[in-house]
Amino acid sequence: MLTRLTSLSALTASLALVACGGGDDYVPPAPAPAPAPAPAPAPTAVPDSAIASTTSFVAYLNGQSFTDETSEALTLPAGDAPTSETAEPTTL
Repeated sequence: MLTRLTSLSALTASLALVACGGGDDYVPPAPAPAPAPAPAPAPTAVPDSAIASTTSFVAYLNGQSFTDETSEALTLPAGDAPTSETAEPTTL
């Protein structure tokens, strides 16, 4: 009887220990975010396509920001700004 009681106690204790084991709470860390791409370098000159005609020059000028006071001045390509004797004046 004592052997059965000892065996039953040992079995109960081992089942209790097995039931407490297991359970993996480890959560792997999230991967680091990719670095942001480097900003594009600021242009230093007006592109040649902007001085091809008066309409492209006006379109280029209208696309510029006139409130940015920190950028350097742009240089014009070799040649003069386009002019037209027949086109009507365009407001900027």
